[in-house]
Amino acid sequence: MTELAYFKDTYVVCGTGRVLEVIDTSVLTNGAVTPLTKALQRHPHAVILDATLFYPQGGGQPTDTGRITGPNGHFTVAHVFMDNKRVYHQGTLHGTLNENDAVDLAVDEDVRMRNARCHSAGHVIFSIIKHQWGDQMTERKGHHFSDGAYVEFSGVLSEAHDKSLLEEMVARVVAEDRRIIVTE
Repeated sequence: MTELAYFKDTYVVCGTGRVLEVIDTSVLTNGAVTPLTKALQRHPHAVILDATLFYPQGGGQPTDTGRITGPNGHFTVAHVFMDNKRVYHQGTLHGTLNENDAVDLAVDEDVRMRNARCHSAGHVIFSIIKHQWGDQMTERKGHHFSDGAYVEFSGVLSEAHDKSLLEEMVARVVAEDRRIIVTE
């Protein structure tokens, strides 16, 4: 099981961990194809750590990217996902990382903050719609990727509840620069 250190503070983008396993995905082709092996084969290597700052893709939010650096090499993190409480950092290994190596973690701060802004914006829109029109609308899903973020609802709003009113309400919340508090 990987400790999910990214839940403690979104703004922490550097830290440390210990390598639990390094997977060469090219050796996974011999054997049964499972959803896990299929996912792993999208990148040349995967690294599992005891603790991670890297947010795995999920909940409508994209993955963090960055770098894991050990005593004899580094790993470029291109994608992160979770399966069975283990976080898989996928990407390319340069040099070597070995089991039990102490490593430095560096999340790409620009990517993290862009993803966090999209995710927070989705929650702002969701909260306003539920507060104003909750009896008429049901949330279906959220997609917080910067190249096409959206929150999808089902239901019908009257013409009195048009897009410009929602935009005005969102702009008001943004202008108030409210503090974001994360609770578990």
